[in-house]
Amino acid sequence: MQGSLLRPQLLARKQLAIILASLGMLTSLPAAATVVDGLSAQGMAQVGVTPVQVSGPNTSLPYASANATASDADSNASGDAWGHANGPYRASADGVGVFDSTGHFIRSWSITNDSGVAQHYAFNFFIYYGSMSTDPGAGGTGYAEYAVNINRDGSSTPLFSSSARIASNGDLTRGGSELDGASHSGTSYSWGGTYVNIDLGILGIGESTSVVYDLVSHAYGDFTIGTGCSGGDGYGDGYGDGYGDGVALALAVSPCTYTGSSYSSLGDPDNLNTTPLPGPPAIVLTAVQVPEPATVGLLGMGLAALGLRRRRQRG
Repeated sequence: MQGSLLRPQLLARKQLAIILASLGMLTSLPAAATVVDGLSAQGMAQVGVTPVQVSGPNTSLPYASANATASDADSNASGDAWGHANGPYRASADGVGVFDSTGHFIRSWSITNDSGVAQHYAFNFFIYYGSMSTDPGAGGTGYAEYAVNINRDGSSTPLFSSSARIASNGDLTRGGSELDGASHSGTSYSWGGTYVNIDLGILGIGESTSVVYDLVSHAYGDFTIGTGCSGGDGYGDGYGDGYGDGVALALAVSPCTYTGSSYSSLGDPDNLNTTPLPGPPAIVLTAVQVPEPATVGLLGMGLAALGLRRRRQRG
């Protein structure tokens, strides 16, 4: 009689052991990936009808940078881009007078699942605070804009996109995702830090994917060149800061000239790894392993056996 009472308990313990072993197989295997970085930076600047000045695309791991500048008697412009494989990176553009400038930074990753098991990947990144502004000064038109696009495997449909343009008349246009803390005031537009998580889905054993992060800042101006400094305080810095009533171009000469300006800057303190970093701001690649069919079957068998045993005990 005693032996028959112990036998069901023994069977239940075996069934429980099977289930626990199955769960252990779901969590004990390592998560890993091989990640290959790529960096590219390019700057462009032009004033008036002078030739376009170009710097880059420069690529020299682990760092890439580019700076293009142009100027004449009444205008100047600068287009910058730079970044490091372990972060941060940024694209900026600014100018005064009649100009066109762009900063362009591209970061790419080739990701291969070499862990020995299928894994589910997520791409997490943080867009740093930034701002754009444009000041009409003595008149004319201009704008500042940024665009962020993250594409996968050459697709024309981005995983993530965000863009905005602020014009010298105060008009604001936006596209894609609005960045956190975005604020529009007059001819200025700014934003705070923005965290984004992108699901890359499952990569089987040995499978690869690529992610390209394309970051552009652009500033444009066709501003009137005024005289007498009636629109400025004589303390403009000449670098498109967008503050005050105009940017003075000749501080000690009377009559001095003044004009409008545009400025845009967008960046990202970033890092990439196969495990989460201690804390923000960062870009991290995380992986959650996907159980093999045999493992799922084993777990299902354990659960089914336990259910069957319970039904028999009730009967």
